[in-house]
Amino acid sequence: MAPSTPRGRDADTKKRKRDPSDKDGQTKRLRHKGSKPTNNGDTDSGDLRDNALNVLSQLKKNLTDDQIETELSNLGNSDPQATGWQVSAPMGGRMADIDPIFVEKEKYLIVTYNTSLQIYSVAESLLIRRIALPVVQNTYGDKSNAPNIVATCLSHTKPDFVWVACSDGRVWRVNWKKGTQVDREFRTKSQTALDMSVAAIQGEKNSIEVIYVSESTVQLKGEIVAYSGPDFTQPTCEILFTTKQAEQTIHLLRSSTDGKTVIGATRDNLIVGTVTPNVTKTDLGLECEFFAFNTTDIVCSLDFKITNRDDGIVVDLIAGCARGAIYYYNDILRKLQNLNAPKSKRDSLQGRKYHWHRRAVHSVKWSKDGNYMLSGGSENVLVIWQMDTGKLNHFPHLSGSIENVVVSPAGSSYALHLDDNSLMVVSTADMVPKTYISGIQSAARFTSTPKDLLVKRVWSADREVRHHVPAALNPAEPSRLYVCTGAGQQAMLAGDLQSAPLLQSFDMESFRNVAKQALARTQPTDVNITSKGNPISEPRITHVAFSQDGGWLATVDDWQPPKRDLEKMAPEAREEFVRARREVYLKFWAVGEDDQPFALSSRINNPHITSRPETVLDLAADHTSNRFATLGDDGMARIWHSKVRQQDGVESKGTSGEVLQSWSCAVAVALGSSVGSDALAITGENAGERSGSLCFSEDGSTLFIAFGNSNDGTVYVVDTKSGEIRLTLENMWKGHIRRLQVLSPYIITLSDDVRVYDVVADELQYGIQLPRGRNANMTREFSHLAIDRKSRTFAVIVPGGQVSQLAVMKPEEPELLCVKRIPHKITSLVSTGSSSGFVAVDDSAQVWTIAEASDTAAVAISRPLEDMQLDGEPVAEDAIIEDEEMEEDDEMAADYEVNGAGEEMELDDDDAQPATINRQRLAELFDAAPAFAMPSVEDMFYKVTGMLATKPLASS
Repeated sequence: MAPSTPRGRDADTKKRKRDPSDKDGQTKRLRHKGSKPTNNGDTDSGDLRDNALNVLSQLKKNLTDDQIETELSNLGNSDPQATGWQVSAPMGGRMADIDPIFVEKEKYLIVTYNTSLQIYSVAESLLIRRIALPVVQNTYGDKSNAPNIVATCLSHTKPDFVWVACSDGRVWRVNWKKGTQVDREFRTKSQTALDMSVAAIQGEKNSIEVIYVSESTVQLKGEIVAYSGPDFTQPTCEILFTTKQAEQTIHLLRSSTDGKTVIGATRDNLIVGTVTPNVTKTDLGLECEFFAFNTTDIVCSLDFKITNRDDGIVVDLIAGCARGAIYYYNDILRKLQNLNAPKSKRDSLQGRKYHWHRRAVHSVKWSKDGNYMLSGGSENVLVIWQMDTGKLNHFPHLSGSIENVVVSPAGSSYALHLDDNSLMVVSTADMVPKTYISGIQSAARFTSTPKDLLVKRVWSADREVRHHVPAALNPAEPSRLYVCTGAGQQAMLAGDLQSAPLLQSFDMESFRNVAKQALARTQPTDVNITSKGNPISEPRITHVAFSQDGGWLATVDDWQPPKRDLEKMAPEAREEFVRARREVYLKFWAVGEDDQPFALSSRINNPHITSRPETVLDLAADHTSNRFATLGDDGMARIWHSKVRQQDGVESKGTSGEVLQSWSCAVAVALGSSVGSDALAITGENAGERSGSLCFSEDGSTLFIAFGNSNDGTVYVVDTKSGEIRLTLENMWKGHIRRLQVLSPYIITLSDDVRVYDVVADELQYGIQLPRGRNANMTREFSHLAIDRKSRTFAVIVPGGQVSQLAVMKPEEPELLCVKRIPHKITSLVSTGSSSGFVAVDDSAQVWTIAEASDTAAVAISRPLEDMQLDGEPVAEDAIIEDEEMEEDDEMAADYEVNGAGEEMELDDDDAQPATINRQRLAELFDAAPAFAMPSVEDMFYKVTGMLATKPLASS
């Protein structure tokens, strides 16, 4: 890139651009906030003319990423609060592959996420409390081996606490009721943890808590280590079992409540052990006996039950394996103990085989009574096995693969954790869901190897998210976040391309999933693999945009044959095969009311096509009218508008009487030489190097288009009515253009750097270098630029390893209003014209908001009930006290005062007393009308609080 200012190509149609030689060689710094004006109050014209030269010379500096970060930190305050900006604490997240925990008589459910613990009410499915865990440290760099949570167990001696183990050996004790700050309790001796189980061993007076942890040694041998101690700041540890061979780590570990039976699993072995405690006044000794035996398959889930008999205990073990089989070992402990007996036979260890799953058994559990066995896998079906008869019952058509199955302590409910980041609690009586919890279902990185891939298969799934996630906010409903997703985490990341054929509607105010609709071809549950075992690839929605009034949604989905279909074809036939089968669709959807599904209005097959379908590089919506614009790799930009659909001169109407609309191309603009990627391939050029982005001006009269090769840097200024190119600007971007936005009178481009161009002053305002990162493709995919028209700011996000750096700026001056490092890759960054601020989604499915703290119109997300002080006891039926109980409480209080205890402390007449509500009054309020005719939530809130309000005492 030559050190010149942006200049146009047609001097007759625009003002003169600065010549590169005007002030060449002069060293000037970028203008910062507070530049001194001349005596008459105007900016010095020489500084203005030379500003572009200064900017370009700054951008040409060959700086390292660390030097660029230092310069960025010098531009602004790293504390967002100092500038009035606020980055919210993250909400949501990805549910970890850990069993949920029922607590408090099944009133609450503790769900482990990759970065937090979240406590939900089972009755209302409401988030009570979110406890952040310091799993990932906020560092800028490659975090491919970042630690992750491996186990969460409820304390048996203190039920208000849970133990959480991290893969780097950190073990925390967390008070889930109070949600106090999490501190590291202790670290394992090997600084590793693969799984954990908690037990309570009966001592002389009290129960002693013991934590069993499976660890990995330097030689990759597996160990079972027991930790105990009064406070666990410096616990005593005792190695109970060590595997004999290397690379035999114990990835699964379970124990009985009393800690006397321990079950584990390595890759191809099952471990069964007994622990006999020797409790003294000063120490706890553990005598143990362990047995290990081979299995015919890789164990990926297990469970056991203990039955007490007169002659001892009976341990029945079930193990789910990676190839779909379940093995049942009856009374396995006694058989192992009798192996050395004269008449024992080794074939007695053979387990009974149950096989229904076609892939790995993700979870297997005993029912409460032990008569049934429950299993789940990638088939989206819960299988209930009757052990006596072998009969199967199915709970099919779930929204994702089953990751975890948990039986409630009373046996009345099943908790199912699904692959699509959702969880439901099902009643065992009628198999009807009574609780549903769902977070953001966009693609997220795997923190561990998927169980289906523990054995070699013909397909694979990437551990990392490969593409950014298209997302949008509806201007008519700013609290609704729409993200593109798939049929499950594994389905999205499996195969050559990252699929996302669904659009999830998520309400940020209530932080609940509203709906999920297929906008492209899907293969949900039936026959979703080929005859060779490969998953059928689904299209990926690449772009989404809402119209200015929120009444229309435009989407672009792309699909092409996977590479495996081309392996046995001749090289000359592959191009023709892909050309004939590639599908690129531009779809326009009518947005309904009251959460109605989107209605497809028009589908444009191959909106940009030469001799083959071309990629749609960008999609933009007009902010003044219901128009959309697309930019294709064919070198064409097209503006689409709607018109009334007519048949024989008569308006077409829908079933509800609404007038139907159809969409068509109104304006087509050829950019440059308008050469498609197929023609470039003939000349030997790499079409993949071309990139583009476009954006409407704020008044909708102009369309700004950045398009070209990496050494081009051209922005076209197009009249939206005539389609004529009014102006051509050069040196506006460098490398791969990622995003172009307009904040009048400024054009902001994000490429290998950030550049701000003043259209009115005809000057490059300033530019900022960005860290390049180690992976150029990842940097391109996860770099984001969004503008906020309310606060007239823009946000830039650049990835670095597994973290992202956020910066918020104003286009007038290169001063950073907010700088923050987020310890995750940001996959989506959106804003809306009806509220200020930005919303970001990371690769752990967490939602972040960035806004001015003093702005009442800023976008906001729901908070846990604890943050709103609505989590206090009593809840549910405890909050409603019968009249008889009220009378008894009054009598007890009267007796208390008569006995004189009330004289010890004076009570003001104004002291608040617990408010009570009669059940009948609540029933009259909530059963007064059906759900669709109920008053608004705000009205209902005020009515309920009116019942709870204490009436003032009558004056004497």
